[in-house]
Amino acid sequence: TNVKIITGAAASIQNLIRSCQKAGLDVTGVVFQPLASAAAVLTQDEKDLGVAVIDIGGGTTDMALYYDGSICHSAVLAVGGNNVTNDVAVGLRTPAQEAERIKKKHGCVMISRIKGDEEIEVGFADGKLFRNIPRRYLVEILQPRAEELFGFLKDEITAGGFQKIINSGVVLTGGAAAMEGMDIMAENILELPVRIGTPSGFDGADDMKGDPSFAAAVGLAMYCAEESL
Repeated sequence: TNVKIITGAAASIQNLIRSCQKAGLDVTGVVFQPLASAAAVLTQDEKDLGVAVIDIGGGTTDMALYYDGSICHSAVLAVGGNNVTNDVAVGLRTPAQEAERIKKKHGCVMISRIKGDEEIEVGFADGKLFRNIPRRYLVEILQPRAEELFGFLKDEITAGGFQKIINSGVVLTGGAAAMEGMDIMAENILELPVRIGTPSGFDGADDMKGDPSFAAAVGLAMYCAEESL
């Protein structure tokens, strides 16, 4: 019997639990984020044939590889959307909150996908005045970060020879997955077919079904529901 053991810092986990309890929530369990995301965005066929689910979150990027229906490898990279937001804030000399807004509204990771004359509105640090800048300034910040991230992920996959079992390709999810050009860049660097994974398999909250940023949250509910059966 093969067993996959996932470890985490006990102090960090306890801090998360205490934070939930202070917010008036009961914690019934702790789930590794890629497992939760997988529950919301992967099909059983993908898990059986071999698939990698990559969740690009705010603080980390998490990856889980499935084969023959079970998880066979996982990795956590200390690179996420917050790093990108900080780069935008510094590069465009704008507050972090404004940088996050710009990234979500105008973000693109491939310079070839934008028009050369496109402009975007960026707020100054005082929050009152705005200026127009070429959109390519933003893309020139985002593209190297995305290339770096997918380079790390490819190294993780190829180091273990896992590209041989990822027969269904890669499912990209998380808050940054919907950014323009992310799926194409991922395909180019990882050399695997890529699709954007959005939550499915639940009723209600239609806006959540098409948004990859809700994958982990929806997956937590689905994962716990399956475990309680």
